[in-house]
Amino acid sequence: MDGAFAFRFDLVHGRCVGIRIPSEIDDQALRLLVSEERSFASELSPARRPSWVAGRIALRLAFRDLGVELGPILPNKHGAPALPSDVVGSISHKRTLAVGLAARAQAQTHIGVDIEDIPAINTSVDEARAQARPDIRTRVLTKDELARLENVPEQERQRMVLLHFSLKESLYKAINPLVTRHVAFHEASMTPLSDGTARVALTLAEDQGAFSAECTWTEIQNHFLTTAKVRRE
Repeated sequence: MDGAFAFRFDLVHGRCVGIRIPSEIDDQALRLLVSEERSFASELSPARRPSWVAGRIALRLAFRDLGVELGPILPNKHGAPALPSDVVGSISHKRTLAVGLAARAQAQTHIGVDIEDIPAINTSVDEARAQARPDIRTRVLTKDELARLENVPEQERQRMVLLHFSLKESLYKAINPLVTRHVAFHEASMTPLSDGTARVALTLAEDQGAFSAECTWTEIQNHFLTTAKVRRE
């Protein structure tokens, strides 16, 4: 995968590596996987295989940057990467980029990462609407979030809805191992801040104890890159 690196740096929640997703997986890419991963990848559809392989490579290299060599990174029953107990990590991918976020484990703490394509700022309102997910606004945002965005110009509002979506995706990846259930979008409210963090208010539908949550966001290569860290108190 010559020239595959998109970025490679430390974030507040861990080491992050971004890999460009190739149109096809070649032998060079497969050599970066262990045998169990190669076997798993061979069973995937041709459409899904490149992003899956790129995601595993990204996470493996992020751990390698931390001095950690892993065995096979296969999905657990929730679809997240199954990892040893002394580390935590997360994967996300879109059409052209896959990212892995890696960190050493802390007690009762998990992390999540998400990446989303940002519609070009010079697209028309109609084009921006066409690029948005159907019904994403009411499906993703709480009433308070909708109210805060009510007077934002349409095109910027589309970007902010997408940012909220990405922040919640990374948050839910982080909290899922702690609650072991699906967490709905409306169980958290986000307030993105200009310093690249976000205020998080959890309103979990089930009483599963107290949690502290923090999220970050940045724009990189026409994508929102978001991370989350959740700890059970």
